[in-house]
Amino acid sequence: MSTNHSQEVYEPGVHTIPPPRPLSPSTTGIRLNHLMLRIRNPEASLRFYNDFLGLHTIFIFNTGAWTIYYLGPRDVSIAELGTAKGLLELYYVPPKEGESRDVKYRHGNETDGLGQGFGHLGFTVPDVKEVLERAKEFGYEIIKPLGESEVGQYGVEGLEEGKVEEGRDVMEGYKFVFRQLAFLRDPDVSFDLLLT
Repeated sequence: MSTNHSQEVYEPGVHTIPPPRPLSPSTTGIRLNHLMLRIRNPEASLRFYNDFLGLHTIFIFNTGAWTIYYLGPRDVSIAELGTAKGLLELYYVPPKEGESRDVKYRHGNETDGLGQGFGHLGFTVPDVKEVLERAKEFGYEIIKPLGESEVGQYGVEGLEEGKVEEGRDVMEGYKFVFRQLAFLRDPDVSFDLLLT
Protein backbone atom coordinates (compact mmCIF):
# COMPACT_ATOMS: atom_id res chain seq x y z
CA MET A 1 0.00 0.00 0.00
CA SER A 2 1.02 3.60 -0.52
CA THR A 3 3.09 5.18 2.21
CA ASN A 4 3.28 8.61 0.61
CA HIS A 5 -0.15 9.73 1.75
CA SER A 6 -1.95 9.41 5.03
CA GLN A 7 -5.55 9.03 6.10
CA GLU A 8 -5.31 12.14 8.27
CA VAL A 9 -7.43 15.22 7.94
CA TYR A 10 -5.47 17.82 6.00
CA GLU A 11 -5.23 21.41 7.23
CA PRO A 12 -7.31 23.77 5.05
CA GLY A 13 -5.30 26.24 2.96
CA VAL A 14 -2.00 24.39 3.37
CA HIS A 15 -0.12 22.47 0.67
CA THR A 16 0.61 19.13 2.29
CA ILE A 17 3.70 17.53 0.76
CA PRO A 18 3.87 13.81 1.55
CA PRO A 19 7.18 11.95 1.65
CA PRO A 20 8.28 10.33 -1.63
CA ARG A 21 6.90 6.90 -2.44
CA PRO A 22 9.39 4.11 -1.85
CA LEU A 23 10.60 2.29 -4.96
CA SER A 24 8.54 -0.76 -5.85
CA PRO A 25 9.65 -3.38 -8.40
CA SER A 26 6.01 -4.25 -9.15
CA THR A 27 5.23 -0.70 -10.30
CA THR A 28 8.50 0.18 -12.04
CA GLY A 29 7.81 1.29 -15.61
CA ILE A 30 4.10 2.08 -15.13
CA ARG A 31 3.25 5.63 -16.14
CA LEU A 32 0.40 7.78 -17.38
CA ASN A 33 0.58 7.86 -21.19
CA HIS A 34 -2.58 9.57 -22.49
CA LEU A 35 -6.08 10.85 -21.87
CA MET A 36 -9.00 9.95 -24.19
CA LEU A 37 -11.89 12.28 -24.99
CA ARG A 38 -14.88 11.73 -27.27
CA ILE A 39 -15.53 14.59 -29.68
CA ARG A 40 -18.39 15.59 -32.00
CA ASN A 41 -16.64 18.04 -34.31
CA PRO A 42 -13.11 17.08 -35.44
CA GLU A 43 -12.47 20.41 -37.18
CA ALA A 44 -13.31 22.42 -34.04
CA SER A 45 -11.41 20.07 -31.74
CA LEU A 46 -8.29 19.95 -33.91
CA ARG A 47 -8.33 23.73 -34.28
CA PHE A 48 -8.50 24.02 -30.47
CA TYR A 49 -5.88 21.40 -29.58
CA ASN A 50 -3.55 21.90 -32.57
CA ASP A 51 -3.81 25.54 -33.62
CA PHE A 52 -4.66 27.10 -30.26
CA LEU A 53 -2.79 24.83 -27.80
CA GLY A 54 0.03 23.76 -30.14
CA LEU A 55 -0.35 19.99 -30.13
CA HIS A 56 0.61 17.97 -33.21
CA THR A 57 -1.52 15.26 -34.85
CA ILE A 58 0.69 12.17 -34.63
CA PHE A 59 -1.68 9.84 -36.47
CA ILE A 60 -5.29 9.42 -37.56
CA PHE A 61 -6.91 5.97 -37.58
CA ASN A 62 -10.35 5.31 -39.08
CA THR A 63 -11.67 2.23 -37.30
CA GLY A 64 -14.61 2.01 -39.69
CA ALA A 65 -17.11 3.01 -37.00
CA TRP A 66 -15.27 6.01 -35.55
CA THR A 67 -12.02 7.91 -36.13
CA ILE A 68 -9.15 8.25 -33.67
CA TYR A 69 -6.92 11.33 -33.65
CA TYR A 70 -3.76 10.93 -31.57
CA LEU A 71 -2.20 14.24 -30.56
CA GLY A 72 0.96 15.13 -28.71
CA PRO A 73 4.05 17.34 -28.63
CA ARG A 74 5.50 18.28 -32.03
CA ASP A 75 8.66 16.22 -31.45
CA VAL A 76 6.75 12.93 -30.92
CA SER A 77 6.34 10.45 -33.78
CA ILE A 78 4.22 7.30 -33.99
CA ALA A 79 7.33 5.23 -33.18
CA GLU A 80 7.59 6.97 -29.80
CA LEU A 81 3.99 6.59 -28.59
CA GLY A 82 4.90 3.99 -25.97
CA THR A 83 7.46 6.26 -24.32
CA ALA A 84 5.98 9.71 -25.01
CA LYS A 85 4.30 11.95 -22.45
CA GLY A 86 1.49 14.44 -22.83
CA LEU A 87 -0.62 12.53 -25.37
CA LEU A 88 -4.29 13.14 -26.10
CA GLU A 89 -6.52 10.64 -27.91
CA LEU A 90 -9.68 12.04 -29.52
CA TYR A 91 -12.50 9.71 -30.61
CA TYR A 92 -14.77 11.17 -33.27
CA VAL A 93 -17.97 9.16 -33.36
CA PRO A 94 -20.05 10.31 -36.35
CA PRO A 95 -23.63 11.28 -35.54
CA LYS A 96 -26.28 8.70 -36.26
CA GLU A 97 -28.54 9.33 -39.21
CA GLY A 98 -30.81 12.29 -38.39
CA GLU A 99 -28.76 13.28 -35.33
CA SER A 100 -27.29 16.79 -35.17
CA ARG A 101 -23.53 17.20 -34.97
CA ASP A 102 -24.20 20.20 -32.73
CA VAL A 103 -25.27 18.01 -29.80
CA LYS A 104 -22.19 17.97 -27.58
CA TYR A 105 -20.88 15.47 -25.06
CA ARG A 106 -21.27 16.68 -21.53
CA HIS A 107 -18.37 17.16 -19.20
CA GLY A 108 -18.19 15.81 -15.67
CA ASN A 109 -20.17 18.69 -14.15
CA GLU A 110 -23.13 18.50 -16.53
CA THR A 111 -26.06 16.11 -16.41
CA ASP A 112 -27.65 16.71 -19.81
CA GLY A 113 -26.29 16.20 -23.31
CA LEU A 114 -25.06 13.17 -25.23
CA GLY A 115 -23.13 11.43 -22.46
CA GLN A 116 -19.68 11.70 -20.99
CA GLY A 117 -17.03 12.99 -23.36
CA PHE A 118 -14.25 11.74 -21.09
CA GLY A 119 -13.20 8.23 -22.03
CA HIS A 120 -10.23 6.80 -20.13
CA LEU A 121 -6.75 7.35 -18.74
CA GLY A 122 -4.15 5.38 -20.69
CA PHE A 123 -1.23 3.83 -18.81
CA THR A 124 1.82 2.30 -20.43
CA VAL A 125 2.96 -0.73 -18.42
CA PRO A 126 5.90 -3.12 -18.87
CA ASP A 127 3.70 -6.26 -18.88
CA VAL A 128 -0.09 -6.04 -19.21
CA LYS A 129 -0.67 -9.65 -18.07
CA GLU A 130 1.36 -9.07 -14.92
CA VAL A 131 -0.52 -5.86 -14.10
CA LEU A 132 -3.86 -7.66 -14.60
CA GLU A 133 -2.74 -10.34 -12.14
CA ARG A 134 -1.88 -7.61 -9.62
CA ALA A 135 -5.29 -6.01 -10.26
CA LYS A 136 -6.95 -9.32 -9.32
CA GLU A 137 -4.85 -9.51 -6.14
CA PHE A 138 -5.93 -5.97 -5.22
CA GLY A 139 -9.56 -6.84 -5.99
CA TYR A 140 -9.96 -4.38 -8.88
CA GLU A 141 -12.50 -5.01 -11.62
CA ILE A 142 -11.10 -6.00 -15.03
CA ILE A 143 -13.72 -4.86 -17.52
CA LYS A 144 -11.85 -5.85 -20.70
CA PRO A 145 -9.18 -8.56 -20.51
CA LEU A 146 -6.42 -9.12 -23.03
CA GLY A 147 -7.31 -11.03 -26.18
CA GLU A 148 -10.89 -9.81 -26.47
CA SER A 149 -12.38 -7.42 -29.02
CA GLU A 150 -16.15 -7.47 -28.71
CA VAL A 151 -18.51 -4.78 -29.99
CA GLY A 152 -19.84 -3.94 -26.51
CA GLN A 153 -16.32 -3.36 -25.13
CA TYR A 154 -15.39 -0.37 -27.30
CA GLY A 155 -17.16 2.25 -25.19
CA VAL A 156 -18.68 3.89 -28.26
CA GLU A 157 -22.36 4.75 -28.13
CA GLY A 158 -24.38 2.98 -30.82
CA LEU A 159 -21.99 0.04 -31.07
CA GLU A 160 -23.59 -2.09 -28.40
CA GLU A 161 -24.08 -5.74 -29.28
CA GLY A 162 -26.93 -6.13 -31.78
CA LYS A 163 -27.21 -2.39 -32.45
CA VAL A 164 -24.40 -1.83 -34.95
CA GLU A 165 -25.67 0.18 -37.89
CA GLU A 166 -24.94 -0.93 -41.45
CA GLY A 167 -21.56 0.39 -42.60
CA ARG A 168 -20.26 1.02 -39.06
CA ASP A 169 -18.35 -2.22 -38.65
CA VAL A 170 -15.04 -1.95 -36.80
CA MET A 171 -12.05 -2.69 -39.04
CA GLU A 172 -10.00 -5.83 -38.32
CA GLY A 173 -6.84 -3.71 -37.92
CA TYR A 174 -8.38 -1.93 -34.93
CA LYS A 175 -9.74 -5.19 -33.50
CA PHE A 176 -6.18 -6.57 -33.58
CA VAL A 177 -4.87 -3.53 -31.66
CA PHE A 178 -7.80 -3.66 -29.20
CA ARG A 179 -6.99 -7.30 -28.35
CA GLN A 180 -3.59 -6.12 -27.07
CA LEU A 181 -5.24 -3.74 -24.57
CA ALA A 182 -6.94 -4.26 -21.21
CA PHE A 183 -9.25 -2.02 -19.20
CA LEU A 184 -9.70 -1.70 -15.45
CA ARG A 185 -12.47 0.14 -13.63
CA ASP A 186 -11.40 2.90 -11.26
CA PRO A 187 -12.72 1.81 -7.84
CA ASP A 188 -14.02 5.24 -6.83
CA VAL A 189 -14.94 7.18 -9.99
CA SER A 190 -16.87 6.36 -13.14
CA PHE A 191 -14.01 6.03 -15.63
CA ASP A 192 -11.72 3.36 -16.97
CA LEU A 193 -7.97 2.82 -17.09
CA LEU A 194 -6.49 1.49 -20.33
CA LEU A 195 -3.38 -0.68 -19.99
CA THR A 196 -1.09 -1.00 -22.94
